[in-house]
Amino acid sequence: MYAIETKNLTKRYGKVIGVKDLNLRIRTGEIFGFIGPNGAGKTTTIRLFLDLIRPTSGSAEIFGLDVNRHSEEIKKMIGYLPGEVFLPEHLTGKAIIGYYKGFKEKIDEKYLKNLISILSVDLGKKLREYSKGNKQKLAVVLALMHQPRLLIMDEPTSGLDPVNQQEFYKMILEAKSRGITIFLSTHVLNETEKVCDRVGIIKSGKLLKIEDIDDFKKKNIRQIFVETAKTLPVGGLSKFNVKRIEKKPGGYELTVSGKIGELIREISKNQIDDYRIYEPLLEEIFFHYYEKH
Repeated sequence: MYAIETKNLTKRYGKVIGVKDLNLRIRTGEIFGFIGPNGAGKTTTIRLFLDLIRPTSGSAEIFGLDVNRHSEEIKKMIGYLPGEVFLPEHLTGKAIIGYYKGFKEKIDEKYLKNLISILSVDLGKKLREYSKGNKQKLAVVLALMHQPRLLIMDEPTSGLDPVNQQEFYKMILEAKSRGITIFLSTHVLNETEKVCDRVGIIKSGKLLKIEDIDDFKKKNIRQIFVETAKTLPVGGLSKFNVKRIEKKPGGYELTVSGKIGELIREISKNQIDDYRIYEPLLEEIFFHYYEKH
């Protein structure tokens, strides 16, 4: 039995396709990254899992239960972090947690207290006084506090500062160690590489491919901006894993796949002022590896 299994799951909004013929099998206890650009169908898929919308055709099961026929039973097993957090603005963090505890069958108070402490959530303030990041931290607590069998998260680190992002990753890996299955929807490549076991790549509502994270990491697309006033001899750089070179104001932008040590040594033979290495947009990954789809 899979934690999540879909069969030709499809959702149309008139002529617009939200998700088309989605076939997924998410293993119990894994962290599955669901990645794609905005509008790819990630949130639509999650809403189908949660029975917030109904499919046009096809089906989805969670722990062997149909998401439509057994919606109430399934919701008891799920922790959910939405992409947009909407909570009662007039209540304090403490009151909100108390309210949501009423919907849970069992809460380990020690575990809950530890979650609050790790994320440094100030429960004394009203939600309207919270920053976006603090609202996100409270929402993470609400999703995890009942130790669900399945955790569904839509862009979970949005609004979190770098320190809390690292704490979040630790919490997710700890949850996995306790057997919790995690479905993580994101467009942040670095996020999937830190915690996921496998990734599913979705574009325009269609699942393009599922890859083990090690295979996905090998693609290792990065961009390098070479700052120079001189002309860079770009003709021979393709043998150093350079996929694309574009002349920009102040220098050149190189898109590179794989290891870059030899490339850096080659570039350094020229008169350059500086260079910067950064992670590309997700669209770059699609351009180089999934454009045929």
